[in-house]
This record gives sequence, structure tokens and C-alpha cells, in this order.
Amino acid sequence: MKRKFKFSLVLGAALALPALAQNGGQLLPNGAYLSDPVIPWELNVDLRTVTPAPVWRPGDPVQVVPEGLASDGPTQRIAGWVDPALQLSGETVPGEVILSFVAHPPGNSNPPDTVGTVGPNHYISMVNASRFAIWDKQGNNLVPPTTLNTLWGGGASPCQDGDGDPIVVYDNLADRWLMQEFDQTNNSFCIYISQTPDPVAGGWFSYAFSAPLFPDYPQYGVWPDAYYVSSFEFPSLGIYAFDRENMLQGLPATFQRFEIPALSGSSPRVTRILPADFDGDIPPPGVSPPNPFVRSVHETMDSGDPTTRLELYEYAVDWDTPANSTFTLAQTLTPAPFALLPCSPGVRDCIPQPGTASLIDALFNRALRQLHYRSMAGNTESMVINQVVDVGGGVAGIRWWEIFRDNNVRGSGWTLRQDSTYSPDDTYRFMGAMAINGNGDIALGYSASSDTLFPEIRVTARRGDDPLNQMTLAETTLVPGIATLQSNQRWGDYTSMDVDPANENIFWYINQRMDATNQRSVWVGAFRFELGEEFFQDGFEEPLAP
Repeated sequence: MKRKFKFSLVLGAALALPALAQNGGQLLPNGAYLSDPVIPWELNVDLRTVTPAPVWRPGDPVQVVPEGLASDGPTQRIAGWVDPALQLSGETVPGEVILSFVAHPPGNSNPPDTVGTVGPNHYISMVNASRFAIWDKQGNNLVPPTTLNTLWGGGASPCQDGDGDPIVVYDNLADRWLMQEFDQTNNSFCIYISQTPDPVAGGWFSYAFSAPLFPDYPQYGVWPDAYYVSSFEFPSLGIYAFDRENMLQGLPATFQRFEIPALSGSSPRVTRILPADFDGDIPPPGVSPPNPFVRSVHETMDSGDPTTRLELYEYAVDWDTPANSTFTLAQTLTPAPFALLPCSPGVRDCIPQPGTASLIDALFNRALRQLHYRSMAGNTESMVINQVVDVGGGVAGIRWWEIFRDNNVRGSGWTLRQDSTYSPDDTYRFMGAMAINGNGDIALGYSASSDTLFPEIRVTARRGDDPLNQMTLAETTLVPGIATLQSNQRWGDYTSMDVDPANENIFWYINQRMDATNQRSVWVGAFRFELGEEFFQDGFEEPLAP
């Protein structure tokens, strides 16, 4: 039997502090790195009683993340290029914005790296500068923006000054929540697991894992046997499995780490990989199925034409015998070629705005989070993912993919069921995020901007039985744009689209826009296909105007 270590916050009393891993671990014969066990801190406090983060005021310090993009290398416009997967037609139906609200007011971080997710009763939003907030699903604030180090309750930790790249995911299998950020001290993963389904009053387990290298840009996926994570550790990509079972119980936990090369430069070009993130109620088929990881790869041929592929890896973790764990390339899929945006040499600033020569970073050199995964009725599986591309003439659009497997066919592998680019006009669309529900409906959210349109938040979607490769929900503005980005051209690392687990007809999306003072504000919106009179049967009040 495993021993459970408990560390609770007792106000006014001395604090017992857990030992923290300091780069402890061992390299195994299979090439995996096995960490030493990490003991969590346990916080049992209603977060409504803690002191929130100070409200940012003009003149206060701002956490600025520099662009640092020179290593990406230049990209070139392909003469006469037209995206071969561009959606050219399709019927559209109206959508319905249920509500939208400001989750994080201007200030604090630049860029904010907007991220959030929805559960049965709550929405959690996060931004850089170590801030999270918790909401009910009518947009009422339950926990105002609060720093993550609050969850250490005063205990010593390298995570007490967390350095950014926030992530939050809802673990549908356990009805629990995971929040994280990294800290440069000890190359730390700072991971917080809710003790109960209630993220407000149910308590948290707080882990500080120390990685062999600094885990930049960590991306998370929930899976039955682990929390799977990728990170950018140039010249490699770190591939992690964290002991989910122990972490959900607040027990000492380890991670196992593989690595693969991070391809970068002018050709081939790819800088990130994403783990599959489980959604829904139907478990992945099979006994201990491996977690799929996907990355997009773009190469430029001698002719100047692009060739592209999607690489699918599988992580099979063995917690009993870690030396038996494997991370292997399982398949390579060939989508229609896509082109990278032609930006200024060495940077990604490509997106125009009205009335200024200042351009926004398009973040075109990677597929964007999350790799949402669904096990479907009928013994099929689907994953969705997207990337910003050049649709032609340097205009940014969203290439999106549905990766599909039919387990009724013996020996069936993954295929590209859908491979399409969304760009219905000359507006630039970028910073996308996708999700898929149990009916196979797919939603896509993104930022939109042009030299006549202030950056704003938009969404589209398609029904599971719609014609393939077509978004059929009329493009809908969740939050209109009103101002331009004037400094630090990075728009951020990602946004989040999620399916409401309590009503899968509803999708939730989080992104940013500039407010009237040219400061970044973070908005959350919920929407769905229009359903007429049924609109008010979901417990929502009248929609809130942006």
C-alpha cells in the first residue's frame, strides 16, 4: 500500500514543508528519464477567503514577454500561391451568442497567453503574471484574479513566483481540474490539482516538478493513465507523462520523459508537438491505449513549393516498469500542401491593423492547442487541430484538420477525414483553437483583423453530418474590435475552445482584444448553433452585450 502524505494549511501555526525534487532522477535503458517522487503541498482553504491579486492600474509594472523570434528564420511568399484546401462554398446557418464577459481586465501581462476551460458548474480562466479566476456559468465571478502561488499557502516552493505560460484543463474522467505554469527556478513544472470537483472550496494539491531542461511552452493532455505534456526544450522537444493516479490522490508522484528533435530553421520547420486531450464520456478503446501526439511539419522544396505532413506519435507509459515505456512515431499523414505566411525576415509579424504600420505576430510556425480527442459512439475516434497559413497573397487563414480512426475496420489506422482552410474573405484570421463534441460537431475560434478591422474575437462551426471540409455556422463575432495593438507585437501563445460537459451543444471560447486605451483585455464567450425557443432552457439569462 502506498503511503499518503498530507500537508494542510493551518492558519497561525507552523507549516510542515514537503521535500522538493532538485533535478533528481535517473536515465533508463529505454532512453526515458524517470524523475524522483515529488510530494505535494495540500491547501484546504475556500479561495473566496484569500486575498486576490492587486488590480492593475495604469503606471503599474507589466510582465512583458519579448518576441525573441530570430531563430524562426525568414519565410518567403510563393508566387501565385492559392491554398488548395480553401473552402470555396457552403451553406451557412445562424449561430447564437449566449453570453460574453471580461475575464481579466487590462494590464499585468503582455501578452496574456489567454487560456481557460469549462466544467459542469464552473469556468476557470488564466493569464500570464500567474493569475487565475473562477466563474459560474452565467458569468458571475466567484474568485477574482488570484495568483497561483496562493495555492502554496505560504509554503516554500520554487513556484512561488511562477514565470508564465499558464494552462488549465478540466479532467472529465475524474471531474477534477488541473492548472499549471512554469518557473525558471529548478526548471519547474508548477502543477495544481483540485482535490474535488469544486475548484473554489474543495482544496488543491500543489506539485513542483523539476525537469532536466527548462520546459518552455508546456502543453497538456488528459488521458486515463497519465497527464501527458509536451514542452519546447531547443534543440529538443520534451515529452512527459505525469502520474495522474497519484496526483489525483495527493500522493508522491513521478514523471517519465522522452525527447525528440525540434525541427526548425528555413526547412523543415516545426517547433511544437501536442498531446491528445481526452473529452467526453466514452473511454479510448483498448486496454491502456497509448496517448497520441501530433505535430505538423512544413518543408520547402528546391522548386520553392511546400510539402507538408502530420506526424502522429504514440506514448505508451508503464508505471510499474518504467523501462518498458515507449514513445514512437506511429504514422505520417499527408494533408494538402499549406504555405507559411510571408513575414519580415526573422519574425512572425504579419497581421495588419487599421491606421498603423504596427503588425501582429501570426504565430504561424506550429499547430495550435489543443489536440482535442473524442472517442465516439460507433467505435470511432476523432482529433481536431489547426494552424494559421497563407491562403494566398500573404492573407492569413486557418487550416484545420479532423484526424479520424474507424476501429470497426481491423488494423485501421488514423486518416485525415477533413483537411480544409477557412478564409471566406480577405480578413486575416489567426490564433485559432478548436473543439469537437460527442455528435461530431466542430467549433473554431480565432482572432480577426485587417487594415480596416480592429482585432476582434470570432467563431464558426460545423455539424457532424454537414458536408465534409465545410464550416457551416455563419461566422459570428463574440466580441467586436475597438482598438489596435501598439506595443509588443506578440498576440500570445494560444487561446482555448472547449465543449461544455453539461450541455455539449454549447462551446466556450477565450481570447483577447484591445480596449479603448489600447490595453489588452481577456474575454470569455459561450455560443452554439441557433436553436430558437430552446435558447432559454439551458439556465442562461439574456445574453450580455460585449
